[in-house]
Amino acid sequence: MSTIIDDRLNDLKDSVIYHFKINHDKDKLLKESRVARYNAINEKNLDRYKRLGFIEKNDGVTYDVEDKEWFNTQKDWKISSKINDDPNSETERLHNVFKEVLEVDNLGPRFLTQKEGADVHYHIDGETLCAINFLVRGDQTPISFKDIGYFYYDVALINTNHSHSVPKQVDEDRVLFKLRIKQMTFKEAKERLIAKNF
Repeated sequence: MSTIIDDRLNDLKDSVIYHFKINHDKDKLLKESRVARYNAINEKNLDRYKRLGFIEKNDGVTYDVEDKEWFNTQKDWKISSKINDDPNSETERLHNVFKEVLEVDNLGPRFLTQKEGADVHYHIDGETLCAINFLVRGDQTPISFKDIGYFYYDVALINTNHSHSVPKQVDEDRVLFKLRIKQMTFKEAKERLIAKNF
C-alpha cells in the first residue's frame, strides 16, 4: 500500500517541479539583481506598471491569487522591470542558453524578491505556464504546491500553472532569477530539458 502512495506522490511531484543542474554564477546574479528596479506585485500596481512602462503592455504578467485581500495590498513580494540585456551579464547568458534549449524567442527574464518575514500566498502565474527559477539567495525557504507538498531547490523548472506559495521567508530576503515560459506547458518544457541532458 505504501508503495502505491509513494508512487502517487512522486507522480504529483513530477507534475509540478523538475530539479536540474546548470553551471551559473550566483554571485554575479546577485550583483545584477541589485541594479534592477523593483515594484510590488499586487492587483493595484499591475495595470499602473503597464501604463508607466515598468512592465510591457503585451508582457502578460498576471496572477490568479486565492487571497485577493492580501494581493490587493501586499508590498513585500516584488518583480523587477525589464532587466539589462548586456551580453556579458549572467542573466543574458542564461536567457540565451534556455532560449536555444527550449527553441523560443523570449523567456521574459526577471528578478523577484520576497522580503524577510513575508510570505507569498497561493497563486497561479497567469499567462506564464511554467518557469525556470534560479534561487539566488534565500534557499532556506521551500516552495509549496497546493495539495502536493513543499520542495527545496537551487534550479528547477516550476509548474506555475499549479497553485503555489512560499512560506514566511527567514534569515534574509529571497531573490529569484526567473525565466517565464508562456509558449509550452510544464510537461513539454520538461521533455525538452531532458532531451538536452538537463
